[in-house]
Amino acid sequence: MKKIISLLSISLFSVSAQAGRPLSVDDANVNDQGVAHVETFWSRAADGSRTLTIAPTYSPLPGLDLIVADARTLSGGAHSQTLQAKMQVTSPKDNSCHFAWVLGSTQWQKGEGQKSFVSANSTCDMGVGALHASLVSSRDGQGRDTPSLGVAWEQSFGAWTGHIESVAQRASKPMMGIGARTDVMPGFQVDGTLGRLGGKAMFSLGTKITF
Repeated sequence: MKKIISLLSISLFSVSAQAGRPLSVDDANVNDQGVAHVETFWSRAADGSRTLTIAPTYSPLPGLDLIVADARTLSGGAHSQTLQAKMQVTSPKDNSCHFAWVLGSTQWQKGEGQKSFVSANSTCDMGVGALHASLVSSRDGQGRDTPSLGVAWEQSFGAWTGHIESVAQRASKPMMGIGARTDVMPGFQVDGTLGRLGGKAMFSLGTKITF
């Protein structure tokens, strides 16, 4: 059980780097064409392991994000690199929903080998906030499928934007979490999350630089 909790915790904070920080649930948003950002965050998983993740993203074409994420567990633990592409299939509009596909692959240098994943994401503008949902099908090197479903509500409060979310994966207890972000200067965001998985706490602190 400890290994399952550890791997799920790592996947929430690293494989889900596709999600806009500090969300673990992915959304259907992408950068504007020609815009890049780099997310860097430190996280503590439910089993107590600590991971540093660096995830640059670039949008070479309208509606397309290309993402690379390097997640390194400190003290010699799991280490992975993830490559993925997010393709927005409908454009955002006020008071409506838009959608995106994500395709990716994770290679574990120390851990569980290689796995691929595909997800269908939606973001709905509700006027007073946004509802995000992501259905992920993740397949490991042995061909085993471990689907997951994440739902999040995001709301602005002045200079801050907060969220509440839940991620459920087959054969695992759901993760529940909250988080917040704010821009301390144009193009520089700071953020944090706090959650629980299997009755144990997990949290992260990070930054996002956009240019």
